[in-house]
Amino acid sequence: MIVIIIAAGQAKRLRPLTETRLKGSLPIMNEPLLVHMADMIEESGLMDKLVIVVSPGQVEKMRAIFASKEYSNKIEVTIQDPAQGTADAVAQAEPFVGNEKHCLVMNGDILAPLDAIIPELIDHHKKINAKCSMVVFPGEDERYGLLRITDDGKVLDIKEKAKGDSNDGEQKYINAGIYLFGNDLFDTIRATPLSERGEYEITDTISLLGKKGAIGALITNNWMSIENPIDLFNAQKFFPPKEETLKMQFHSGGEIGFKAAEDIFFDAEIEIEFSSVFFKGPVLVGKGTLIETGSKIGPRVYIGSDCEIGGDSIIAETLMMKKSRIENSCEIASTIIGEEVVVGSNSKIIPIKLSKELLNGNRDRNKLNDFIIIGGKSILSTGVTITKGCKIAAHSIVKKDD
Repeated sequence: MIVIIIAAGQAKRLRPLTETRLKGSLPIMNEPLLVHMADMIEESGLMDKLVIVVSPGQVEKMRAIFASKEYSNKIEVTIQDPAQGTADAVAQAEPFVGNEKHCLVMNGDILAPLDAIIPELIDHHKKINAKCSMVVFPGEDERYGLLRITDDGKVLDIKEKAKGDSNDGEQKYINAGIYLFGNDLFDTIRATPLSERGEYEITDTISLLGKKGAIGALITNNWMSIENPIDLFNAQKFFPPKEETLKMQFHSGGEIGFKAAEDIFFDAEIEIEFSSVFFKGPVLVGKGTLIETGSKIGPRVYIGSDCEIGGDSIIAETLMMKKSRIENSCEIASTIIGEEVVVGSNSKIIPIKLSKELLNGNRDRNKLNDFIIIGGKSILSTGVTITKGCKIAAHSIVKKDD
């Protein structure tokens, strides 16, 4: 089967994190988002070719994400230029589809157990002889398309980003952005009119197909979309940790503190001290990361590879991307740190006070002003204090007196 992933666009809502990297390369437990997706699709055994649709200037960066994967020879990257909506993005993949009877289409910013969902979606599609079948998630959210479905798994109607719909008590479903189409997909895209937003929407294409036959709906209760930096932070707990990360591999000593030989995960039940470094799970420490003595790490801390954390620092509720460095005696909480960031010693980055509730809780956070977001390759000098949620652009230099 041909799989098409829509990964075009500039991911403005994820800035400043996407000012230095593609949205699809943002880390979920230290692995790129799109790699998580592609691994699961490959594991289903149904992927003959993966076509990824990107914006101009993103082709080589996208190829680099998959360079080390065994299935990299199955991957094609094509460009949408100009950006004219989701249906237009899918249309760019037509030259790679050939005579395939079916193709799978999905948004490039979702998390779901795709290896299990895809076979179920195919079976449901065949069972009801659908023109198109889609995955849906129970709930309502104005950010996503909204659907009503029948008891036997057919779509009654679909609206693109249905803002302001009243809650009439009827169960509604979010469009999860995973679709199975037949070989009339591209002809139907060519017949799709411009939407009110001036784009060619894949949901309008599906509505046209619905005039010819059934539109299937498969319900999943395990799904999320990465729309903003807070979604990215909350996504770190979407998948269970890989078994190999639970096997303790580290170098230690009074001089160096704790250094991870491979990715290491401390689960939520763990409170433990190694080499004078205290961990309160959940904590992920990336391969090659050094944490110096006297530091306290956790809970809900996710550290990328080859990072450094100086001695006597306190880090809680933080996502820290690869090759970043926090120097001695820092206090950091509710912060998302891009790659190759430097935070000077004696800095305090704490929009939410390190209270007992914060340290012991395990709740989702969904307000951007709850967090400080630091773009990649930024430098915060010694003694910087930030106590309110904010965004710091990539490549910034922040001094103590700023």
